[in-house]
Amino acid sequence: MSNATFDAPFHTKPGESLADPFNLPGIVLFALGVVGLASTLTAAAYGFAGWTKLGALTTALLLLTSISLFLLEHERLRRLATSGAVTEAVATDPAAVEVTGP
Repeated sequence: MSNATFDAPFHTKPGESLADPFNLPGIVLFALGVVGLASTLTAAAYGFAGWTKLGALTTALLLLTSISLFLLEHERLRRLATSGAVTEAVATDPAAVEVTGP
């Protein structure tokens, strides 16, 4: 994603966001949500109404939480980029981020 006030994209290559350690909780929760969806569909296919409701609720919470974490991380990167607190290294190596100021 890029911002109109910042010329360089946050992650220049596909897959670089997977290396960003701040995205790890969102990725794990999303994977758990996919597993929960598969489990919920299996429970629904076998006719377990109670487990289906519980699985649907859990899956929805996991997926919504993971999306929220992804959006919060994107907002954090956007704020760092627009405030000038991120050096040029962010475009090439997310681990080399230097934050200046408070």
